[in-house]
Amino acid sequence: MIVSATSTKSKVTFLETVYPPISNQETIWLQNDPEVEALLRQSDFYMIGGRAEAKYLNLVIDPEANAITFDFAIGDDFRDPVEIRIRDLPAVKQSNADSFWIETGDKNIRIWDGPIGEASSNVLEWFTTEKLIWDRSRGRMGIERFDRYREAAIYDLLYVGIAKVGDSFDRLISNGHKARMEILGNEPQRYPGARVTDEIYLFLFNVQPLIMTTFELGHDFENEDFRSAYDHKRIVADAEKAFVSTLKPEYNVVKFASYPKGADGLYGSDFVRYGYAICEAISFNTAHGRIRGSRDADTGFITNDADSIFVEGNTVKLFVSGVDFSAESPPAALNAAPQVDKKEENQGGV
Repeated sequence: MIVSATSTKSKVTFLETVYPPISNQETIWLQNDPEVEALLRQSDFYMIGGRAEAKYLNLVIDPEANAITFDFAIGDDFRDPVEIRIRDLPAVKQSNADSFWIETGDKNIRIWDGPIGEASSNVLEWFTTEKLIWDRSRGRMGIERFDRYREAAIYDLLYVGIAKVGDSFDRLISNGHKARMEILGNEPQRYPGARVTDEIYLFLFNVQPLIMTTFELGHDFENEDFRSAYDHKRIVADAEKAFVSTLKPEYNVVKFASYPKGADGLYGSDFVRYGYAICEAISFNTAHGRIRGSRDADTGFITNDADSIFVEGNTVKLFVSGVDFSAESPPAALNAAPQVDKKEENQGGV
């Protein structure tokens, strides 16, 4: 699309996970599941994060109330009570089963419609620790309490990557991934007795651009004004550079110090400004900054609690919710020009 002097184009790209976050260990178990594989192949942008593994403590099953209660725990400091109302869970409500079998562990809960593990039985609902956070952030029926789920979803950002060709499943999971192996070999335990493979998590995102064109009064409209073709892989490549250059994850060797300039990104395109935000109730920390996502549990839309990275010309800025704009007011990032230039750095790698 050619933008005339009487119109301007802006873009904000939302990152949404195609599947609940999975630990490195769970990846080994799930990578041969064709249904999971099909979902993971919808992604071509991914992150690798670290956090002490979560566990379910003080688990109690109440057959009279059809409820499971427990504490969601991370390390020694985080505890939050959770209640699962079995008959309110969507798949349970849709089933014709009169009774249910409950399988529990310290990091997984599964609801069966028959004796556990038998060929005639089916798993109706399941909750790993990260899927429980993911489902709670989406307002899934049957999950009560767990009010601090956003605090449970804070990770150290270790690596950001993309699939320039194909998808994240091939790039990150089915083929050998150098950074993933380095992380498993180099990262220390985050909690005594834990295995590193249980403390490393994979986040596979779908990159969803929202493109907006503003027309001035008196604009002479043409058919081209109503077409919104774009190069998806170019947006994905630019998103990688935006996150890496801003947050500098430890295991990204190339830090894209010259961003927003780059041959395969959006620099020099017809977007006046463009940005990125995470539409998930998760946060990532690095030594160079933090980015927080958000998600409205009722609508599935992003909220003003999310931070965002925006580019205008040669300027890059991380907009922090509650600091650079109100966390309660309507989103206005596309109309706000970045205020601070990105510092020029000559980091080729670490």
